[in-house]
Amino acid sequence: MPSVLKQTWSDLVSALAVWGGGVFVLMFYHKKMGMPSEWMPQIVFGSCLVVLVLAPVGSLLWRRVIRRT
Repeated sequence: MPSVLKQTWSDLVSALAVWGGGVFVLMFYHKKMGMPSEWMPQIVFGSCLVVLVLAPVGSLLWRRVIRRT
C-alpha cells in the first residue's frame, strides 16, 4: 500500500475513534443536553457519514498544505 493511503487510513481510524468516544458520551448525557432520544439515530449515523467523508478529504488536503510549507 502506498504511504499516502496508509496515512489516510490511519487518520480515518483516529477520527472514527474520536467520533466513537463522542457518541459514547452522548449516549449518557443526551437527556441532560435537552436532546430527545428519538434524535439519537439521526445524530449518530449522520455524524458518522460526515466523519467518513470529511476525515479522508481533510487528511489529504492537510497533507498537501504541509508539503507546500
